[in-house]
Amino acid sequence: MNFLKSTFLLLVPILFLAACNKNSSSLSTDAVDSLKLTYQQITVDVEQAWVDMIMDDDGKLENMRRILQEVGYSDSYNRLKFDSLNKEVDALAQLRYDQESMSDSDLITLYDERTGTTLGKLMTFTTSLPQFEQYPLMGTLLQEIFEADDRVLRYRIQYDNAAKSYNQFITDHESNLGLLTSQEIHHAKALFELPE
Repeated sequence: MNFLKSTFLLLVPILFLAACNKNSSSLSTDAVDSLKLTYQQITVDVEQAWVDMIMDDDGKLENMRRILQEVGYSDSYNRLKFDSLNKEVDALAQLRYDQESMSDSDLITLYDERTGTTLGKLMTFTTSLPQFEQYPLMGTLLQEIFEADDRVLRYRIQYDNAAKSYNQFITDHESNLGLLTSQEIHHAKALFELPE
């Protein structure tokens, strides 16, 4: 009887460990491959959404520089205002957030406010030039600048949607991330959307 009892007591932990190992068995090769593909696609989607948004913003800043270049070709303009606006546009490029610093919502707000202020000054300065009508490119560039400014929200929503998918994936598959990528650290992506 003692033998059976001893054997039973030895078998219980072994059976328990075997059951645990069975339940937490590693993923099949096909499942790992499928998750890898999904992870890679989600990562590409986030990066592409970021690149699209930044390229559009770069285009807006470049058009702001180009319109000031056009002003420089005209005969009469306020040199102090011209120099000040050039500095403001350059400062915007330096101030803009990146994927790490955008976790600071105050920085995004500051960038948006300064962009809006600079755009307002640029429009007033340009359209008040006596030669404005003689330089149709100025009007075209102003229109492109404001169209790009109107697209900011759309690009941010697209980025947030991609980032949310990424964040959900790394949450859902946290225990298997080591099988999917050689990266050791997986941070949730910051969002433009403010938490509720």
